[in-house]
Amino acid sequence: MSASELRATWLGAVPYLATWRLQEAVASRLRGGGPERLLLLEHDPVYTIGRRGTTDNLIAGPRELSEAGAEVYRVDRGGDITYHGPGQLVGYPVLSLGDMPDLPGYVRAIEDALIAVVARHGVVGRREMGKSGVWVDLDDGRPAKLAAIGVRVSRGITTHGFALNVSTDLAAFARMIPCGFVHEVASLQRLGVHADARAIAGEAADALAERLGRALSWDPHVEPAMDSEIPADAPVRGAEDLLATTPV
Repeated sequence: MSASELRATWLGAVPYLATWRLQEAVASRLRGGGPERLLLLEHDPVYTIGRRGTTDNLIAGPRELSEAGAEVYRVDRGGDITYHGPGQLVGYPVLSLGDMPDLPGYVRAIEDALIAVVARHGVVGRREMGKSGVWVDLDDGRPAKLAAIGVRVSRGITTHGFALNVSTDLAAFARMIPCGFVHEVASLQRLGVHADARAIAGEAADALAERLGRALSWDPHVEPAMDSEIPADAPVRGAEDLLATTPV
């Protein structure tokens, strides 16, 4: 039996809200018989707060965040608060996990794929007990998070995904308590690896498709989201930049 196809697309730098809407549209297409997709991209500076998150973990005030050009959104993925920005590879797999999805197994597959990717660049990544994502040890022995994972599964379809710090400005993480607990954050650049998100994207797509049992193909274009493809009750419909309603 042949593996199902996973179509990967590099989108470049894309605003957060537009990509969230696109995920919902791709998920609707998948439910209607369309292909599984892996959206690979970078975001403009944005802080997203997951279902278990709180604005209490956003340390910086509205003025500092605005001066940094950041947006802030509450989102429907799991986890707490995280940051996305230039130099960070973001991946949104929109997949069908079936009627009885193995969510822990899916997260492990993403972790395994990213661990394999960074290993190609001489970086030893690992899991940290009780914490999702990919972790490394800094030169002084302290653990640091290199990649964050936060996903959502609705009616067997996945959205959201992973963020791997390639050459990300790590100062952005000092404006929050990442993932809701104090810890160090790493990037490939901090670890002495000079790469760009686009190059790493190809490696990540290969590794993830292999671990998910998919046949990878590349599609240069994804149709933009149409409003009719976004469910009426989708949280993205009510999403707003929290800074836009907060006095600076």
